[in-house]
Amino acid sequence: MHVRETVRRAFSSFLAVPTALITYWLDQGKVSWLNGVRAFMEKHVFGDAEATGNLLGTIAGGVITITSITFSLLLLALQQAAGSLTHQVVDQFPRRRLNQIYFGFFVGLAFYALVTLATVDPPFNPVFGASVALLLTFFAFYILLLLIYSTISQMRPTQIIRVIHDHTLRARERQQAFLARTRRTGLLADGRVVRVVAPANGFVVAIDLEALKTALDQANGPAEITLLTSIGAYVAFHDPLADVRSRDPAAAARVAAQIADAIRLEEERRLEQDPSYGIEQLTTIAWRSGSTSQQNPAPTLAAVHALRDILSRWTTPAADDAPIAEERLPIVYPDDAVPGLLASLESLTVVASESMRHQVLAEIARTLAIVFDRLPSDAQERAQEIILRTLAGLGDHVLTVELENALTTLVATLEHAGRLETAAAVRTAQTTLAASNGVLNSRATRVPVDA
Repeated sequence: MHVRETVRRAFSSFLAVPTALITYWLDQGKVSWLNGVRAFMEKHVFGDAEATGNLLGTIAGGVITITSITFSLLLLALQQAAGSLTHQVVDQFPRRRLNQIYFGFFVGLAFYALVTLATVDPPFNPVFGASVALLLTFFAFYILLLLIYSTISQMRPTQIIRVIHDHTLRARERQQAFLARTRRTGLLADGRVVRVVAPANGFVVAIDLEALKTALDQANGPAEITLLTSIGAYVAFHDPLADVRSRDPAAAARVAAQIADAIRLEEERRLEQDPSYGIEQLTTIAWRSGSTSQQNPAPTLAAVHALRDILSRWTTPAADDAPIAEERLPIVYPDDAVPGLLASLESLTVVASESMRHQVLAEIARTLAIVFDRLPSDAQERAQEIILRTLAGLGDHVLTVELENALTTLVATLEHAGRLETAAAVRTAQTTLAASNGVLNSRATRVPVDA
């Protein structure tokens, strides 16, 4: 990754000019053993300064023209893909390192050719500079083919979903250090509470723990900060940000005065530090593709698969057993990553009911059945609630074999986990819907009224 970033920055910003200066220095005859090479190229390729200037002008103009046309067509392809999935497709494209290398190469080549062209003068023929420009031009045609193929590949829904999936996992990994230094519940039960409100509106993109720790150290006594918003949440002007609790009212006020500056608000969210943003993007893609406006269940199923994998990784016990390098600070942070993911699955059951996507509902039921045993107790309670709420829309579906098998698996999982009431409710709903098999029914009358 560091090599790619270095190459991209080199060609797009500073390497073109030093390369032009080096070739200009070589063309001045500073290196005697290269004079033979220069003479050969001048004799067979670059006859005089005028011919070299014409070639460099053609290269610069051609690269600029090809770049503008290609980039315009790629933008149209991006807009087409964004129209069927989400605007995040456009946001992803310029952030990919490989695309940055491609764009930087073409910009750097055009800039290099123009700089070398500026050195052409009838007494001076930049043979080495023109040779490098010609060589890079040949290479640019191969780069152009790679760019076109790479762009088409990146527009595939599976690739878009995979990139979001990977970014979400990396964002959660970065967040682990933050979670390891904060608490989920408060320990200070008594004392004066001072509320901190937002000085402006925006999304919470970062929370400076060191600044909060410094503020707590200045309290000169027991004090605790309870953050009321998490990274990625939107706050409006004067929305609550945090509560400061201390037995000393003056100390609580001093700590509260420093909290707003430690919470960074911006107009846009950042996927690099906000795993919940990745979950929201996957949910948006699944909702748009799975609704009746698109009628394409394939991206929806791919998004549900990605959500299942993320949920499975986040709820694996070993992931939370990493040793804590530092003592937890008296800061309570509401970690809403797993609850937010479960809420996304709940939302997708709604769109599955609206579009009658039995495959999507079956996949969600299968997801809950697979990961249920690995969920913590509070998340299991939330999953049970999702399952019971989902039954309200089950009557909109035809009980296909796939859906029936998924519900049967879900019932077995719930029974094994001792959630007998929820398992009985699912079994009853499944049996009631199965009564419509072999009977002519409409969507509104598929489930008997007295059921």
